[in-house]
Order: sequence, then C-alpha cells, then structure tokens
Amino acid sequence: MVEFRKMTINDYEQALALWERTPGMNLQSLDNTRAGIKRVIDRNPNLCFIAEEQGIVIATILGATDGRKGYFYHVAVAESFQHQQIGRNLISKVLEEFRLKDIEKVGLFTVKDNIEGQKFWEHLGFKERPDIKYLDLDL
Repeated sequence: MVEFRKMTINDYEQALALWERTPGMNLQSLDNTRAGIKRVIDRNPNLCFIAEEQGIVIATILGATDGRKGYFYHVAVAESFQHQQIGRNLISKVLEEFRLKDIEKVGLFTVKDNIEGQKFWEHLGFKERPDIKYLDLDL
C-alpha cells in the first residue's frame, strides 16, 4: 500500500536514486547533494513530500516558496508506479500547503526535451509562459 508523508533528510539516498533514474530531472543544474536538499527541506518542511511502498521511496516532490509564489522541484514517480495518481496526490498535498500560506501562483521548470513531463503538467492545467525567458547565474 502506498503511503504519503513529509520528506526528511533520511529519505535522501532513496530519493536521489529515484531522481537519477528519472528522465528529465537535470540534476546537474543545482546543488543536489545531501546538504543542498537538506536546505530545501529545512526551509520548507511542510512542502516536501514522498510516497513510499513498504519503506521504499517511489515518488517525491519538493515544494518551496518565496512568500509570493510557490514552486515545484524534483517531482518524480518511479516508472512502475506511474499512472496511478501518485504524482497528482503529492502535488495536491503541496498545493494545499501553498493555499494555507496564501500562495496564489505556482511555477515549475521542465527540461526542453522532457516532452512527457510537459504533457503531464499541461494535463494538470499548467501553461507555458510565452512572455518570459528564464536565465540564471551560477554563483
């Protein structure tokens, strides 16, 4: 039976293994070390969740906010568990927490060639913004 709970840093190794085998995760773009993920969880303890079955992490979502807008990161569901509403349930949990924090808009990033991921998000009502181009700077 699939269980949902808040993510802790103790889930890191299993989560990283899931992310590494999930197409389109682009793990090289940010600090995805244990310390980097711990910072996300520590700053957003009510916004990071996992799904597990028999103690094995099968899905993750990291939610974060800047106080005005919410963001999704590292949304992943193990291939053998996809199409079972697990991702949708995780997303709903984070959206509920965003609403409690008066967050009214949610953003996310997808890799350009992650067509399946884009279809998933569009199916949930997310729309591509034609008015912006995302830029970043490594520090």
